Amino acid sequence: MFKSELKFLSQHKMMLVVLLMIAIIPAIYCYLYLSSMWNTYGQTDDIPVAIVNHDRAVTIHGQRVAIGQQLTHNLENSSSLDFRHLSAQTAHHRLKAGKLYLVVTIPHNFSHNATTLLTTAPQQMTLHYDLNSGANYIVSKMTTGASTAITNKVSHTVTQLETKILLSALSGATAGMTRAASGSTQLATGTQQLLAGNQKLLTATAPLKSSALTSGLTATKTGLTQVQTGSQTLSQSLSSGSLRLATIATRPATASVLATPVVAATHDIASVPNNGTGMAPFAIAIGIYVGGIALGTMYDGRRTYSAPHSAFTWWGSKAMIIAGVALLQSGLLYLTLHQANALTTRSNSRLFAAILIGSLLFLSLIFCLRLLLGGFGTWLISIVLVMQLASSGGLYPLPLVSGFAQALNPWLPMTYLIQVLRSAISTNVSLPSAWVTMLLMTVGFNLLIILRFHLDLKRNPLTH
Repeated sequence: MFKSELKFLSQHKMMLVVLLMIAIIPAIYCYLYLSSMWNTYGQTDDIPVAIVNHDRAVTIHGQRVAIGQQLTHNLENSSSLDFRHLSAQTAHHRLKAGKLYLVVTIPHNFSHNATTLLTTAPQQMTLHYDLNSGANYIVSKMTTGASTAITNKVSHTVTQLETKILLSALSGATAGMTRAASGSTQLATGTQQLLAGNQKLLTATAPLKSSALTSGLTATKTGLTQVQTGSQTLSQSLSSGSLRLATIATRPATASVLATPVVAATHDIASVPNNGTGMAPFAIAIGIYVGGIALGTMYDGRRTYSAPHSAFTWWGSKAMIIAGVALLQSGLLYLTLHQANALTTRSNSRLFAAILIGSLLFLSLIFCLRLLLGGFGTWLISIVLVMQLASSGGLYPLPLVSGFAQALNPWLPMTYLIQVLRSAISTNVSLPSAWVTMLLMTVGFNLLIILRFHLDLKRNPLTH
């Protein structure tokens, strides 16, 4: 039996080619899929992120404070993400469209609030982060980590600034205390002179010696002058030191703000509640394509049971059955997502429409490849699946995949299906071009099938 199999294969060389092509499918799958995302976390500097700087610089103790400007400059020169300085309107428009994955906004009072942290009315500094989890759930986790790192970095910078202000205040207080010590010394000296003058007065008063009396009065006057001068110096110095120390508030609120000078305010414009919801568009698209492969393998799209009158009626009769299966599988998939998976969506009607059109699109593609290219088309169906897994942007966004995958992306049907599924589930973005592209692809594949059947009928009018 084995010899007969070898003999058959030797006589049918194309069958050998088919077997070889089947054998290399796993190798092609692993190469395309793994190479497209071989080092995604090492390419985070390609993730587009916007910085919106509204901060206004202020001056304190003769020092210009412009933390927003400094932060913008540092982020633009950072290699962690692809930071771009944009206007607020442009940044949020691109974020909603899925062209950006994070917007960092620095408010106008950012630097001003940094100068209040040692006062009686300290104000925390707030950095605003807007992200779009619905555009890509995995990247949203990356950018959330980046926002935490940015907040911590700015907190460190502000802490350094406040430490300088604190040390400056303490230095001023120290100088005042030094002068107070000098005044205290003068006061002590004057007091001694006053005592000495008084003693001379007492001595001179007994015999009423005028020269001794004059000397005592002079000493007393000098002592009083020293006491007055020392008292004034002490008062002024203590006042100066007190004022410098008064700039440092000691209320519990100040300690709390000093402990956390910068806080993050995060807003997700298309919040995704869990990983399942984030991965749903990719999983749905794969499920539809795998279902299409099963139908394309088990249902003969060519065989007829009566002589076809035209290519249109020939394929039309087959397409009606295929469309019926597409409608049935779409309905079952939709019910499973809602009832079993409890998937939350932005639009149930758009979700069902996306599933149905996606089913029709993939079935049209699969039958087109099989009917036009035969065995090679069947093999190509699996290769197209692999390319779509690697390049459609379902798992990782385009900036993180290989250049080859990025080049394939606009040519793959799954790219547009995932876009409309994301819109229906989370982002709620209008995507007319994606819908039109899917419909045009579906019509195009069916027209190619009809053309093939038309050529077959011309060659053999009795084709069954």
